[in-house]
Amino acid sequence: MVGPTPQTALDLDSWQLTNNWVQEYLAAVGDGSAVYRETGLAPPLALAAKTLVQILDTLSLPPGAIHSLQEMEALGPVWSGHQVRGTAHLERPRRRGSLEFRTVAYELQDDGGRPLLRGKGTVLTDQSARQPAGDPPDPRPQTDGAVRQGNTPPVAATGGAGDLPVVCRTITQAQLDAYSRVSGDHNPLHWDARFAAGTQFGGVIAHGMLTLALISEMLAGAFGRAWLESGQLKVRFKGAARPGDGVQTWGRVTKEEPLPQARRVECLVGLRHASTLVELISGSASVVLPAGGQ
Repeated sequence: MVGPTPQTALDLDSWQLTNNWVQEYLAAVGDGSAVYRETGLAPPLALAAKTLVQILDTLSLPPGAIHSLQEMEALGPVWSGHQVRGTAHLERPRRRGSLEFRTVAYELQDDGGRPLLRGKGTVLTDQSARQPAGDPPDPRPQTDGAVRQGNTPPVAATGGAGDLPVVCRTITQAQLDAYSRVSGDHNPLHWDARFAAGTQFGGVIAHGMLTLALISEMLAGAFGRAWLESGQLKVRFKGAARPGDGVQTWGRVTKEEPLPQARRVECLVGLRHASTLVELISGSASVVLPAGGQ
């Protein structure tokens, strides 16, 4: 019998979740959902994205790390103004040929010790790839207009019974640069054309957590505040979106389970290339809704 995987514990740096940062994040991912204006809550995926970057920055990974798996569970409402802190556990690296897989699990709390979020992510690196990257983009913030330039507005569409509203977007380099600035993810795969040309992708690709944000937007549109307070997500990144690509989400309710004074709704979710329908992300999500709620 194989024993448990040894882990290394990390204390994460504390950081202030400001309203300005939340608004910059929402602008970078193109999420204009009304639920954030109506409730003042922050998207849990934004915390997951910032936390993952904070952790990966400590690992001294070679340029070009690829996100392969992501899990997230919202443990309650998160408002701007919270001081966010947490702990992480790094599993021992796994090897497959020249590929190295690093998995990290983390839990976040506010400054009063109230649980906010738990998650888990896996990235892989090719240990044989050592091509140097150039200089990262200008870190100075841009206006919302510059961030959104070239983005196709979200399109809500309905399909069969149980289908979730579709979110469509066109990926742009301006959006990738804006997301790099707000998340702190300066992986050269997302901005350095020369570096990216020498990878398996042959060019610049979008951040996995940026494209995953479209699925979160779909779920926030379908389930509102309940998604922000109780949403769970588990996905695999199967392909990459590039600047100029149109992408679209899909989602389908597969099960509803009664709970005391509530019900759990489970869904299959994903993101695909709009023209080729090649699957880029696939996985599952769930949310707890009040009895008689949406």
